[in-house]
Amino acid sequence: MVQYVLGVTALACIAAAAPAEVTRAELAQSRAGRPIHVYTLADPGARSPDERPALLVVAGVSPQHRVGISTARDLIARDWGGTLTTHTLYVVPELNPDGAAWLSARPRVEWGRTVAPFDADRDRRLGEDPPNDLDGDGLITQMRIEHPPARYNLEPTLVADADDARLMRPADPVKGERARWVILTEGVDDDGDGKFNEDGPGGPGSGVDLDRNFPTHWPEFDEGAGTRALSEVESLALVRWMQAHRNIVAVLVLGPGDSLINKPPTGQYDQTGQIPKGLERDDVPYHDHVAEKYRQLVSMESAASPGYDGSLLEWAYADFGAWAFQSAVWSRPKLEQEADAPSAEPAPVESEPSPPAPTPADRRQALLDQGVPDFIATFLTATLEERQAMAAEFENASQEERAAMMAQVQALPPEIQSQVMAAVQETASGKPSGQPDQPASNAKAEPPARGKNNSDDGKWLAYFDAVRPGEGFVEWAPIEHPQLGMVEVGGFIPGARLNPPEDQSQAASDAAAAFVKALLDMLPSVEVSQIAVEAVGDRVWRVSVELSNPGYLPTCTAVGLKIGQPIAVEIELPPEAILSGRRVSTIDRLTTGPRRIEWLVRADTDAAVRVTVRSDRFGEQTTSTRLTGGEP
Repeated sequence: MVQYVLGVTALACIAAAAPAEVTRAELAQSRAGRPIHVYTLADPGARSPDERPALLVVAGVSPQHRVGISTARDLIARDWGGTLTTHTLYVVPELNPDGAAWLSARPRVEWGRTVAPFDADRDRRLGEDPPNDLDGDGLITQMRIEHPPARYNLEPTLVADADDARLMRPADPVKGERARWVILTEGVDDDGDGKFNEDGPGGPGSGVDLDRNFPTHWPEFDEGAGTRALSEVESLALVRWMQAHRNIVAVLVLGPGDSLINKPPTGQYDQTGQIPKGLERDDVPYHDHVAEKYRQLVSMESAASPGYDGSLLEWAYADFGAWAFQSAVWSRPKLEQEADAPSAEPAPVESEPSPPAPTPADRRQALLDQGVPDFIATFLTATLEERQAMAAEFENASQEERAAMMAQVQALPPEIQSQVMAAVQETASGKPSGQPDQPASNAKAEPPARGKNNSDDGKWLAYFDAVRPGEGFVEWAPIEHPQLGMVEVGGFIPGARLNPPEDQSQAASDAAAAFVKALLDMLPSVEVSQIAVEAVGDRVWRVSVELSNPGYLPTCTAVGLKIGQPIAVEIELPPEAILSGRRVSTIDRLTTGPRRIEWLVRADTDAAVRVTVRSDRFGEQTTSTRLTGGEP
């Protein structure tokens, strides 16, 4: 909650201290009564901010994407110089303030929804079974359970990865693998219905994901999509506000997933064949150019793809008709690959015979010398049969005795905990794999072997291990679960894969701001030339005007052509004075070349003529002159 209050206070100070070109308005109030603000940034110019072509930046659709929220706030505080004399920048820095406040006030969890109550288990109660911080570390991570009790109907589908046992993957029956593990969000069955964490903020069955709540391709039957499209006050308020501000020609969403690093699908449509799922083919060259500029400025080599069904990104493009992009702001840097080098060790030579392997008694003593409790040292060095007998004694012990033993296990170094869990798993399976050599009393125990894993999770682990040790992953640790028995708690730290370390946050915001500046420079606009007049006969005149678009992007997308976003050009003369040409002409869209509109009119010399150009996107412009030009 402190972080949320600080953020809101900072934005209020920015709005109060900023020059007149920054104004703040309230879109709506959230379910919990928190304001949802939109900031308008525009320098003084010939037209009002709401009549200029505008870029809308929206962050906080997923509140755990903190780098997006901080970047949006940074955009509001920046000095844009003269960039905004002809364009407007709208910023919604936090679309889901309730979610942001919840995440800052409770144990951190990988959960980015609204706090809308939902009775997922249909027991007529709300919020009675949220996740629980079982190990008290302030994080809601995961539990992995080997061979869960049958009464909970948790079917194992996973095995530990052979390259890195911290990772789980689906069992491959072709390879003869048998699933042994189940992964759940950290927590207990609070309401005793046999389900875990299904009701309450942070659980998989609660809240609404705003980025699946917009109308375009709304995933009706997906969990978290809401009871209907625009069911949430946040999504509904944004849509209504955008539809009242048709001058928005481009939308940039700051959130998980990146549509500029990952090109959206192209040429795919819904069952009507009209609404695209991704990009229209005619818009691809323009999107590619914007994406290339983005890559030059943000220096991101890879990022996750955004979801499209029901997303703000898809609605802004396929329904609202704006140019739409999504930036993750930051992603995992690529680790430098070390070249394989030949071993520098000399060739082996004959040496003295190796000393005999340490006996179980030697290994037990080495563990005791490291401060390992006697019952654990005995368990680690016992035979399979002896371990099974000790496990039976543990099961028959009182709850207080088992809790005391578990507390001693949790106090062990991680490498010893890993050995204990391996021994427990081996004991449960009844298949000994041989006792590992224990370290000598003066040597540090080695952690379990960790090979190279090329999956996305494996790359994240390699990054955290090499660059941010301890910041991205909680090592699996055993804990006695009150309902499931022995489980392991750990996994990726919530939000770590979405947000940069603090010392890189400002650099990410600076790069995003540079892209916003470049995108503003590429926005379309409409410029109207002075009226040209030519005498062609007795009281007959040729009147013409040229329209041009100085921006790179066309004045509307290919979707906009279907929707109909024309530019109207009207000559203000009596209908009988117009000999040829339409009194009101329309232009579907302007690209880079000028468009000339002309009329033949009959009027007296020095008569006044006025041409008005208007559109929802680009406002209204008027130019006028008098009919002069000499003899034809």
